[in-house]
Amino acid sequence: MHCVNPAPLTPTNMMQKMPLPLTKSAQPAINNIAILTGLLALSALLGACSTRRSAPPPAPAPASAPAPVVVVPSPAPATGMPSTARLPMVGSWAEYRRRAAQLILAANPSASFSGEMPAQWYGIATVTLSFNADGSLRNADLMRRSSISPEINAMAIEAARRVGNFGPVSNLPQPWQFNETFLYNSDRRFQLDTIVANR
Repeated sequence: MHCVNPAPLTPTNMMQKMPLPLTKSAQPAINNIAILTGLLALSALLGACSTRRSAPPPAPAPASAPAPVVVVPSPAPATGMPSTARLPMVGSWAEYRRRAAQLILAANPSASFSGEMPAQWYGIATVTLSFNADGSLRNADLMRRSSISPEINAMAIEAARRVGNFGPVSNLPQPWQFNETFLYNSDRRFQLDTIVANR
């Protein structure tokens, strides 16, 4: 609604609209009527302007969607071991033994050694390794114990068990097992007979 300002009501305007001439004695009454009429018109005008249409409240801002949670998988620990999930079948037990020896050494970098062989071994333990068809280790038993250094017997078995899988043996003749000899130096670190014999 637009407010329109009417022409102000003054005694002169009112007198111009009156058809009859006024006497001097009626002039004060006319002035009072004109003032009262002007005040009533002004009050009505202010009331009309005050009833303006209020603007609607602003719409609330849309809630922002939470940021997606990205889960980053933790990297697998590096062991220095080749992946056994893709190990192919081999054609003979001799080849399988060489690969198994390399896997055992790779799984035990701080417990094995390479380089020059000692003149005398600190201890020798022979372990029989038995496998399931998929190459997982079924059992590790001591075939020959070290009586001079008995602590290396358990160390040899633990070193073999650190390999998760040696590769499939289902194509090889049964029984799926072979013996591996652990040769320990004076630092109680081992080398394998299969590696030493093939040098």
